[in-house]
Amino acid sequence: MDANNNSMDSISNENIPSPQELEQLNRVRLQFLEKVAKDPERFYPQDIDLVKADDWWTLRFIKWNRGNEDKALKQMLSAFKWRKSFGLHDRNVNDIPNEFAKAAAIFPHGHDYKGRPIIYLRVKVYRKIQQLNLFFQQFVTGIVNHIDMESGRKGYVFVFDVTGMGMINIDFDFLQFLISLLQTYYPYGLRYAICYNVPRVLRPLWSMAKIFLGSTERTFRFCNSVDELKKYIPEKSLLRYMGGECDFDFTDFEEVRNAPSVSEMAPKFGFTQAEVDKYFKIFEGSIAEAKLLSKGQTV
Repeated sequence: MDANNNSMDSISNENIPSPQELEQLNRVRLQFLEKVAKDPERFYPQDIDLVKADDWWTLRFIKWNRGNEDKALKQMLSAFKWRKSFGLHDRNVNDIPNEFAKAAAIFPHGHDYKGRPIIYLRVKVYRKIQQLNLFFQQFVTGIVNHIDMESGRKGYVFVFDVTGMGMINIDFDFLQFLISLLQTYYPYGLRYAICYNVPRVLRPLWSMAKIFLGSTERTFRFCNSVDELKKYIPEKSLLRYMGGECDFDFTDFEEVRNAPSVSEMAPKFGFTQAEVDKYFKIFEGSIAEAKLLSKGQTV
């Protein structure tokens, strides 16, 4: 089925509130603001302003819970409390090592045929390193938040590039974090996910992920050729290493361009030089590979 003709892609009507939803939206938002007023320290003021100014930040919770106002309110309160406890607005580019960007484990780029921004996740780059888990979660959350804010009610797309993935890259804790991020904290943002180059032996794992992701997406596609990818992503927007025509350097995207190196960050977060050298060695090959791929070269 061609994604361009998929009824799920009807942006013009899907997320415009019906008269009934508009009534629900106003009720849930009013209750939310009443709850916040009783416990303001657990919420960011800018997030409260966001809810007041943008209907989507209430409607998305109502849609996710299929019109159940009590569930929508409960999830909405939980999501905005999490944003404060996680420190979403308390960090900036100086709190994330630029090696995360240079290794290109996850990065935003381009749009699908419906104008939805795309987030790429190169699974083979990921490693489960306990000391770096929180940093990577913060990095991923920052990108998702940025793209979610950019896309608004039209949503965004995830491309999981599974090329070269092995058992070393499988981390159920991170998968659970990603699922919570997309389902609980940013519901109804993800429109569909593409899995590119998934080995047959690993497809059952990704089928499980589809079940966990639930209705955050309505299409979960396996694409193992350039032609299949082009059903979703225009060739001019598709990265050259994936068979497209785009020469975007995904190791140097603007959002993290001025981030410090891991060596510069080490003293602030209590890492020794020996730890810095160890972690850098793990990702050194991925950084070199990403630079070649960003230039359209094979590895």
